[in-house]
Order: sequence, then structure tokens, then C-alpha cells
Amino acid sequence: MAMSPKGAFALSQSPSHLLHRAQQFAQDRFAAAAGARGITLRQFAVLAAIAEQPGRSQTDLVLATGVDRSTLADMITRMEKRSWILRVTAADDARANAVTLAPGGRAALNAAIPFAKAADEALMEALPRGDRKPLLDFLAKLSEAADAAANAPARAVAKSAKTPRKAPPKKGRAGKKTKKGKR
Repeated sequence: MAMSPKGAFALSQSPSHLLHRAQQFAQDRFAAAAGARGITLRQFAVLAAIAEQPGRSQTDLVLATGVDRSTLADMITRMEKRSWILRVTAADDARANAVTLAPGGRAALNAAIPFAKAADEALMEALPRGDRKPLLDFLAKLSEAADAAANAPARAVAKSAKTPRKAPPKKGRAGKKTKKGKR
């Protein structure tokens, strides 16, 4: 591992940077395999997430894929124009869209599966065989942590709504706390 001068930031020691570089490697391998077929690795991930659970809302797709909300909304619009997906109002929430694969999206997904497998194989082949499963376990833990962090604000709000607030300590003369308030 490269050492950096005291106080300097070393990209070679940054987990977030190294994960980004690994993601770039996977995207490059996917793009090389896909060629000019017009599907990106992120589009593949969205199509795969829809195939896993047809009728997901766009919010659910954000959580399933890690694609940010505004980027996903743009992707969904473009995929709909390409006849890859269908959006209908969700049966349980008139404000949400349920997203399913159209026949063109199913075909695009099926055609891209070998490209995704090639990208995954390239990543795994870059590692010694004994490091492959631990890497997948590690990445799964990071994904779980990302899911927990994404849900944390909602849990914090729910918890604070359920937790009764303590009354402020009673004050005596001149605004000083009394024995009941234990200063």
C-alpha cells in the first residue's frame, strides 16, 4: 500500500475511490461486450430489477438499483420511449407508477445478460480464486449498509414520533431549576 505524506489524502487508500475504480472497470467491460447495442450497465440493472419484481414503483427501483431519483426518472422516460418498459398508475397508490417490462425491454435484458456476466467474470478473474467469495460477501454487507442508511431517516422520524418527549425540568424562582429538575 502506498503511503502518503502526513495529512495528505491518498486515493490508493480510499475505499470509496477504489470501489469507484472497480465500478468503472465493470462498466468498461460491459460496454466492450455490449458494443453498439445501446444498453448501459445501469440500464441493465434497472431492467433486471424490474424483471425480478414486476410492478415496482420508481421509488422501489431507486432503492433496488442505487440509481439516484432524478437520474432514474430520466432513465425511465428514455426507456419508455424505446418501448423497453411500461408505466401505469400503481393500484395501491395513485401518486406512484408501477413499472413493468415491455417485450422490447425483455429482449434488451435477455440480450444483455451475457454482457453483464462477462463484466462480472472480468472482475472476478482479476482476483485470486480464494478472494472472490469474501469480496462478494463484503460487497453484500456494503449494499446492506447502504440500504440501512437509505432507510435510516424514515426510521429516525418514526422512532421520534413514537418516543414521548420528556417534560423540561421545573423551574423555581428566578428561572433556577428546582430539586425536582435536578440541576
